Amino acid sequence: MILPTKHIKLSKSLLGVSAELLKYLNEGQTVTSLWGNVSHLPEVRTFERFTLGLDFLYSLGVVEFENGLLRRVPK
Repeated sequence: MILPTKHIKLSKSLLGVSAELLKYLNEGQTVTSLWGNVSHLPEVRTFERFTLGLDFLYSLGVVEFENGLLRRVPK
């Protein structure tokens, strides 16, 4: 479920969900505002997939959570 396979489309994998979340993290946002912006996306669909996508990005070191805001980690 993390990576797409022959039987799992990219849009249904956590990699696809995480990619969609990154599109909306150009500037710092709260978790609630990010959820409000992406909850309508078919890749995200549920709060569970949303949180798993955020956890995946955080574990890879791509996003950080500081002072109540989610941000992309500078390159």
